[in-house]
Amino acid sequence: MLVSLEIKNFLLIKKISINFIDGFNAFTGETGAGKSIIIEGLKLALGGKNQTTLNLKENEISSIKAIFEINDLIKKNLLAQNIEIDDDYLIVEREINFKHKSKLLINGEIKPLSYVKGILKNVIEFQENFEQQELFDNKYFLKFIDNIGGINKDNLNLKFEKFKDLKNAYLAFINNEKNINEKLEILRVKNNKINLLNPKKNEYEELINKRNLNKNIKKYIDISNEIKKSIFNLNSNDNLNTLEKNLNKLKDINLEYTDISDKFASLNLDINELLNELENKFNSINYEEIDFEEIDEKIFQYQHLSKFFNVEPENLFSIKETILNEIETLDNFDREKKIMFNKYNDALNIYKEEALIVSNLRKKESKKISRNINDQLPIVNIEQGEIVFKFSEKEEKDYSSQGYDELDVLFRTNINSEFSSIKKVASGGELSRLLLIIKSLSANNDSNLTLIFDEVDSGLSGKIASNVSEKINNISKKNQVIAITHSPQVASKAHKHWKIEKIIKNNEMTSQIIELNNESRINEIASLISGTKITETARKVASDLLKNL
Repeated sequence: MLVSLEIKNFLLIKKISINFIDGFNAFTGETGAGKSIIIEGLKLALGGKNQTTLNLKENEISSIKAIFEINDLIKKNLLAQNIEIDDDYLIVEREINFKHKSKLLINGEIKPLSYVKGILKNVIEFQENFEQQELFDNKYFLKFIDNIGGINKDNLNLKFEKFKDLKNAYLAFINNEKNINEKLEILRVKNNKINLLNPKKNEYEELINKRNLNKNIKKYIDISNEIKKSIFNLNSNDNLNTLEKNLNKLKDINLEYTDISDKFASLNLDINELLNELENKFNSINYEEIDFEEIDEKIFQYQHLSKFFNVEPENLFSIKETILNEIETLDNFDREKKIMFNKYNDALNIYKEEALIVSNLRKKESKKISRNINDQLPIVNIEQGEIVFKFSEKEEKDYSSQGYDELDVLFRTNINSEFSSIKKVASGGELSRLLLIIKSLSANNDSNLTLIFDEVDSGLSGKIASNVSEKINNISKKNQVIAITHSPQVASKAHKHWKIEKIIKNNEMTSQIIELNNESRINEIASLISGTKITETARKVASDLLKNL
């Protein structure tokens, strides 16, 4: 609820302060007195664009301060935006200096203009001629139908979220299909390459060893032959065996040689075994059978493939199994794709079943609502007005948590005319009165809103004006209404009434605001009836209107 509004140095207003009440607040005054300036000032305070020339003096500041009681709607918006305000009131102030530079303050802290719009979203609405933007938005009517009909969409929301998640997962999966095919082709090329080499554990190290042998083959042969010759000579002379026999004989004569004899015997045995092993090693190598060119070629293949796979040559053998596992996983893509599609399609059908239930409820409710609106159009001076709601199903890409309904709202003001969009058919006054009907229908569902009506009764009188006043009054039972009006019927329904008037002093024209008491209110309403010359008849009518409040 808007608690108060303070305006300083804004157009015709030097300084005014207004304390609003919950319910119906009305402003009256002659044309040009500055009634709409109050609305413009409030819009500016709430982050609107400054479209006026303020003509401020040097160092002079224009300021508009709006104070709102923090109700449940505002609390919900604060929570949604993770904003904390440790106060019972929201204080919004807009300041503009003489250079037309402005700043917005929320509870004393400078904030971006968008900040306040988020906090007051769905809290305050301005209803002015040609500015009924919600009437041009079919989503607004869809929400209106749901609210009036009490249509619950909790199940629809849950099923849409599941459908959306599974669809997104499936689309992400198939969008990767091209990449998967390319990766699979690369893996198969790698597998072919690795199979051609067929690397084995320790094979590369053995090949390197053989290649090193090849580089020193002559030296190796010469050394090995010399060793063989030495072994032959040693075996031919039999010197070690002779020495062992003599030590045994010496041991028999003198036991002090027992330990030496035993050690030599053991050593002689080890030497003979080593010589045999060495001789067998030399004999096992057939240098003529080793193809060193083939060894060099295979080493080259190892090293080339190791660069391709970005691994060390000795580790090539380990990636073969990894490649086969990856190929198997990707080969199952089509099977996984089918599983994911079936899950997504099942969720889609479940969502559509619930969306159909909601759609049928909407169609049923919309018929009752359109009949109700059409019955009320004549009483607000749209005698041949008619509204119809037409439903169709959206494309799947446009499905949402609100369902799959595409709503077209069609209107006409003459039974001989074709139906068309509201924007094309209705005049500014008709738009205001149509919206008034809609707001009055939703009055039982809406609460704690602040609705501002700027001359929605323009050009109306008599019974039509009375009907409009009744609707505004009905809306004010659960919401705060602020109305600028020229209608005595509308003004008489207000719970609080101000008059705005022009004052000329020292050749300077300013606006001032006066809160009216019962007597002054009778005079003001009478002036709306009879003009500047107030008659007793007009006063009597004004008094009667106020008695019917």
